Amino acid sequence: MSLPGRFTLALVVSVAPLACKHASAEAGGAGRDTLSAVAWVQTSAEYEAAAMQAYAAAGRVLEAALADPSWTAAVEQTGEFSALPPAIIVDIDETVLDNSAYQARLLESGGRFSPDTWNAWIEERKGAAIPGAVALLGAAAAKGVRVFYVSNRDVSQAEATRDNLARLQFPDTDDLDTFYFRDAARGWKDKSPRRAEVAKTHRVIFMFGDNLFDFVEKERPTLAERAAMVEEHASWWGTRWFVIPNPMYGSWDEALFGYDHKKTPAEQEEARLQALDPAQ
Repeated sequence: MSLPGRFTLALVVSVAPLACKHASAEAGGAGRDTLSAVAWVQTSAEYEAAAMQAYAAAGRVLEAALADPSWTAAVEQTGEFSALPPAIIVDIDETVLDNSAYQARLLESGGRFSPDTWNAWIEERKGAAIPGAVALLGAAAAKGVRVFYVSNRDVSQAEATRDNLARLQFPDTDDLDTFYFRDAARGWKDKSPRRAEVAKTHRVIFMFGDNLFDFVEKERPTLAERAAMVEEHASWWGTRWFVIPNPMYGSWDEALFGYDHKKTPAEQEEARLQALDPAQ
């Protein structure tokens, strides 16, 4: 994704009511935050550099990960796994696919996230590749590494997603065998059971995501618990686990207002303000 093609967000949208994918927001402070986040993703050289940095870091340790049979990136991986073929687990949204255009449309129209508009966006198959993702995953696949796409998109959206990824030349997209989406029929809501399923047949060498829960999960962890989850696996970040920055939405924001989606946008904004520490 080249920089010139990404400088497209019009500043005039700042006067409209604003929204992001998982949490609606009204005009004002929260709206300006959303605008800044989407503009940063779509226009900043720093965002592109950060994404490329994450995938390049994985490339530098790929050979070591393949050579060490005791190496795993999945906390769900237990028992004897040294003889299993290698695999990489990736999240999709804002990890390998850039959906900031959907966010920009909401800003421009004054709309809010809804399942209908989100599904329509997925059906368009217009998600762009995150910088560095195709190159790293393609290089790994060429060495015999299987790529699994573990996403919280619904299973009904798998075929459109597969088509989008295939058009961008992501590996292991010929069929849906490597797509592990939310599926009520299989009891697949959280990602941990799906990572465990991959770990039954493959040694997971890397994981990529934009959300803490793409790597390790806990039911509604507090801010302190989230920090402890990061520290517990300090040596894995940048070697086995790789984070793509996403300031637009995520569990990081939901944790600030206690994962209570009944709070009004104003209450959520107040919770964010109360979380700030001017003494740091």
